[in-house]
Amino acid sequence: RLKVIYGDAFKYLYECKEKFDVVIMDIADPVEAGPGYKLYTKEFYCQVADNILNEGGLLVTQSTACDVLNGNKSFATIHNTLKSAFDNVFPYRAFIVSFGGPWGFNLAWRSHKSLPNKPTDISTDEIDKRISERHEKKAKDTKFYDGETHQGIFNLPKHIRKFMKDCSQVSTIENPCYMEYGALET
Repeated sequence: RLKVIYGDAFKYLYECKEKFDVVIMDIADPVEAGPGYKLYTKEFYCQVADNILNEGGLLVTQSTACDVLNGNKSFATIHNTLKSAFDNVFPYRAFIVSFGGPWGFNLAWRSHKSLPNKPTDISTDEIDKRISERHEKKAKDTKFYDGETHQGIFNLPKHIRKFMKDCSQVSTIENPCYMEYGALET
C-alpha cells in the first residue's frame, strides 16, 4: 500500500496517528531559507522512531550531496542526527545523473529480531534471490541494484569516512545544520 501526501511533512508526522513499516524521505535539502531543515533534526527523527514507525520499521532519507566539493558537513551531521534517534544507521551513496554527482543517503532502524545487524549482513546471493522472487516474469530487470551493488553501496570513500569520523554535530531545531554548496572540503 502506498500513500502519497503532498503537504507539510513536519506537521503531518507530528499529528499522524498511523504507524508505518517504512518511511522514505526524498525531501528538499536543509537550506537556511527553506522549509525542510526541520525534517533533518533530532526532534523530528525521534518523533519518527518513537511514534511513526512500527517495530522493525525502517527510515531512509536523502542526505544531501556526498562528494569532494559538496555536502560533507551536512551529510555527516544528518548521519549523526539519525544516530541520536536510531541505534542502527548506515550511510550510503549513489551517483544521481540528474544531480551530476554522488548523492548521500542514510538507512536507519531500531534493533529488531526481524532485521539484520547491518545491511551488508545480507549476502549478494540472498539479495539477488529476493529480487528474482519479487519480480514478475514480465518485469524488467533492475538497471542499477543487485546483490553486488548492495554490498558495495555501503562502502564510502576514505575522505567521506574521515569527514564523518571528525564530525560530531547533531542538528536540532534550535541549532540546525544547513547544506553548504561549493566549498572544497578536504
